[in-house]
Amino acid sequence: DFLYGFVGDRMPRLCLLTMKIENRFSPRERTHFPVLPFVVFDATADNASLVLQIDNARLAADDFKVKFESENGIRQSVEADIAGLKKVIDDTNMGRMNAESEIEAVKEELIFLRKNHDNEVTEMRNQITQSGVQVDVDAPKGQDMSLVMEEMRAKYEKMALKNAEDLKVWHENQISDVQVQVSQNTEALQGAQVEMSDLHRQLQTLEIELASQQSLKSSLEDTLHNVEMRSNMEVEKYNAILIRLEGELTNLRGNIQHQGQEYEALLNMKMKLEAEIATYRSLLDGGDFKLQDAMDDLKP
Repeated sequence: DFLYGFVGDRMPRLCLLTMKIENRFSPRERTHFPVLPFVVFDATADNASLVLQIDNARLAADDFKVKFESENGIRQSVEADIAGLKKVIDDTNMGRMNAESEIEAVKEELIFLRKNHDNEVTEMRNQITQSGVQVDVDAPKGQDMSLVMEEMRAKYEKMALKNAEDLKVWHENQISDVQVQVSQNTEALQGAQVEMSDLHRQLQTLEIELASQQSLKSSLEDTLHNVEMRSNMEVEKYNAILIRLEGELTNLRGNIQHQGQEYEALLNMKMKLEAEIATYRSLLDGGDFKLQDAMDDLKP
């Protein structure tokens, strides 16, 4: 559409200019430059085509630039997300290390409590053994202190085992939660890295295409410049031919006018000679004849 509009706008003016130039010369003179309108038209069409190609290349370059900026923004956003995920993973690892440290501390405390409990039980047994006579005297019938101590010991051991199991379950739950978070963050990080790799490849492709379009645009601009130079040279050449032909036409018209004047002078001279001949002939024949009458008879 652009090419048709460009040529359509210039075609009437080109035809009018061609008619004006042709009307200034005779058909014989027009044979010297029959290709001038076609050369000008071809140059105009070539210029229009190159302008269209340059506009298309410019639009494509602008489109690739917009895509490049968009993909670059997405890449920066993904990099920011990856940095955030790395921070979350670091925080999760730190929390896991703190939880492991707390678990180790609780285990050590549990070992200490068990050891302390065993020491207390041993000490109480020793005290009971040392004071066994008095206990037997004061104790009610049917009551066995060793049995009571065994029950207390079993009760404390049961409580210790329950606490250990609860602590183990809590520890396993904490480890499981941390592992789930680490797995999720790792998957998210891997997905972000894959997406970033794809965006990086797309960015490289767009950069290559942008460079190619810019190179094509530069080449088309150089071609357009060369075509314009050649067109200007052709126009200057045909202008020189036109000026030369105008000069020849002026000289030809001057020659024709000069020859017409010479012909008219010769015709007048011929008429005068014929009149003189007629007068001489009349005189020779003895007739009464005037020179003016003879000249009047010769006039058309």
